[in-house]
Amino acid sequence: MTWQYTPYILPIFVSALICFAVAYLAWKRRLIPGATPLMFMMLSIGQWLAFYVLEIGSTTLEGNLFWANVAYLGIIAAPVFWLLFSMEYTNPSKKITWRTAVPWFIEPLFIVFTIWTDMFHHLFRASIFLNSSGPFAYLEVTRGPVFWVHVLYSYGMLLYGTYLLIRAYRHTTGLYKSQIGVSLVGTLVPWITNILYISPLASYFIIDPTPMAFTVTGLMFAWGIFGFRLMDISPIARNWLIEQMDDSMFVIDTLNRVVDFNPAAQILLGKPTNQIVGQAVDEVFDDWGKLVDRYRYAERASTTIRVNNTTPTRYFSLTLSPLHDKQGRLNGRLLMLHNITKQRQAEIELREAKEAAEAASRAKSTFLANVSHELRTPLTAIIGYSELLQEQTANAEDATLPLRLEKINVSADHLLHIINDLLDLSKVEAGEMQLNLDTFSLASVIESVQVVIQSTLAKNQNKLRVNLADNVETMFADQAKVRQILLNILHNAAKFTEAGKITLTVQKNPDDDAQIMFQITDSGIGMSQTQIEQLFRPFFQADVSTTRRFGGTGLGLAISYHLCKLMQGDIKAQSQPGQGSCFTITLPQVVPQTEESIEERA
Repeated sequence: MTWQYTPYILPIFVSALICFAVAYLAWKRRLIPGATPLMFMMLSIGQWLAFYVLEIGSTTLEGNLFWANVAYLGIIAAPVFWLLFSMEYTNPSKKITWRTAVPWFIEPLFIVFTIWTDMFHHLFRASIFLNSSGPFAYLEVTRGPVFWVHVLYSYGMLLYGTYLLIRAYRHTTGLYKSQIGVSLVGTLVPWITNILYISPLASYFIIDPTPMAFTVTGLMFAWGIFGFRLMDISPIARNWLIEQMDDSMFVIDTLNRVVDFNPAAQILLGKPTNQIVGQAVDEVFDDWGKLVDRYRYAERASTTIRVNNTTPTRYFSLTLSPLHDKQGRLNGRLLMLHNITKQRQAEIELREAKEAAEAASRAKSTFLANVSHELRTPLTAIIGYSELLQEQTANAEDATLPLRLEKINVSADHLLHIINDLLDLSKVEAGEMQLNLDTFSLASVIESVQVVIQSTLAKNQNKLRVNLADNVETMFADQAKVRQILLNILHNAAKFTEAGKITLTVQKNPDDDAQIMFQITDSGIGMSQTQIEQLFRPFFQADVSTTRRFGGTGLGLAISYHLCKLMQGDIKAQSQPGQGSCFTITLPQVVPQTEESIEERA
């Protein structure tokens, strides 16, 4: 097989290099819609051109025919990849896969088989001979019926792909028409060139210009996709994304005219296109005068706006961003409006519900305070008179009378304790609980607590052990509230422990030397972790059965928790069912004074 050089090889070879370069560029941008089919199309055309060079350079019939058959691999693949490019470029939501691409290659594969077996049936080339009269030896062919079948199939794919691009061009807005318009221009070049080459005018062509025409098409496609770089996606993808948006989008130029918008924006305004595109923002947003004046010259903004020209009032999240050209110059602004009316209404309803709940809570606290005050006054009188009667009847002949009076006194004391708890809780919830800060002896407080709790300890046959460290002699805090916290915790320990041991340990906090730690442990019934998590909630009791068995309202721990927080301390509990409980109270040894407490002391 001999080979000859001819100057006509040079433009074909250069075209092949260009095809491979465009294919490489498409591979680098393969994530952009249409880039992968474009890469394979340019590889096919490059292969076609490369083997066309060898066909022209061959000087024998066998050599020309062999390289022509090899070149047909690219010839039959190029139109298929052209169609696949058009399909993916105009519909980015449907990525081309091998499963969708294979059916289009059935006819090309049949053509390849026909070409390589043509010497047996001559259906593709009816006759063929080598013409050496020109500047180089080339094949003169009488085309068979299968060739024209392939021409119709290839033209059908080219025509369908062109239709897809034209349809996309018609539905693309002016700001993006240039990008797809370049691709459309590129489609005309191989059409015109190939029609001329297979027509009777083919005698005027020394070489087949079709692959070089496809090279021009590939360059135009690459320029359209990669050159404009509007959003590094095809304009069809841009349309598909933006037109499906629920948010309203407006593009405003430097002259404050609306040059682009999406369907959601048109629905928002309720105006025809000719009253939006190219119109000044004052006319487009004629019902939004104050907002236009506020943001007329703003480049950036992110805020919530309220539109009162409709019933009900609408709320929008407004975002205004600058648009720059390649040189970084401002050439417009992007306005986005997201309707947040439902969220805003929900916020308003939630705020109103919160205010109503707070009002109800305040009413409840006021009611509890009033009721507590009204009940405490007669109860105090009942307790006083019962004590007086006990003294007067101590020497009476009826021995049951003092006992009955004592029961009245105990019941009245219990009821007064409940009322005092309710009154304290109402003060805490209303934020009216005040601190009376002073320096006091911890030993005296603990001694008074022991005296008060003694009757409860004796009732359940419990023993109390007190461990008071030597370095915690005094404390600057509210003495009555510290005493109340200890009484609440010790009372619960004594109530839920039978014939057991209760320990009160008072020492410096090992983790913070400025705090005093009160630790109360018992060997009582204990609690689960779930019960501990809700322990300091008002009216909570670990088990309904404990209410019937041990009594109580569940307010003591809630009040103790709030009193600890009020003195900037904390209270925690650890327990396991059947293994007792441990309450740890940490309070500042010197509770910080507020302005109110300083005024009270003065």
